[in-house]
Amino acid sequence: MSQPLYNHLPQTLKNHYIIQRHGHSLANEEKLICSNPAIAIPPSGGPLNTGYGLHEKGKIQVKERTIETAEIIQNVLNQTALNGKIAGPIREMELRERYYGDYDMTSDDNYNLCWEDDKSSTHGENSKKFVESPSQVCDRATRFIQKLENEHEGKIIILVAHGDICQIMLTAFKRIEAWRHREIEHVDTANFRDTLDILEK
Repeated sequence: MSQPLYNHLPQTLKNHYIIQRHGHSLANEEKLICSNPAIAIPPSGGPLNTGYGLHEKGKIQVKERTIETAEIIQNVLNQTALNGKIAGPIREMELRERYYGDYDMTSDDNYNLCWEDDKSSTHGENSKKFVESPSQVCDRATRFIQKLENEHEGKIIILVAHGDICQIMLTAFKRIEAWRHREIEHVDTANFRDTLDILEK
């Protein structure tokens, strides 16, 4: 199947990928777009001066979803195979939030303006508001997955990311244009999508 040039996924994948969206964050609670890593990552600032990480609701969501995700993995591998073979999490900046330019730290209602621009004839390229385009997001995310493909084989890899990058990664697995990300069923906070389900459709 043909795919956009900015989609670097190999035609045949050696690993099993699960895409999971982060839990409900303090930025979600405040209805803010928070996409600049310099603001979003440090453990200071924000409504509680603890940054813009998980809200208490999000912490509960993550705990619940972790159990569900473990059950999925156990359906693929037996418990003996799992023992001692689960790697710890690795932070990867290539999976950072899509950058929303001039909309950063404004109302999350402005997501809709970005998505309308994505659907326009320019498909979000060369945004006048300096918003990262879907193709740019897809490029960096799939280059990272390509790196994982070069380093691992036969693994179950959970990619935890923000909403738009989750949607855009799903377009990559479907081999369709990244600007069509809103056509795919939305991944809610702390929910996941098994890419095998995408590949089989």
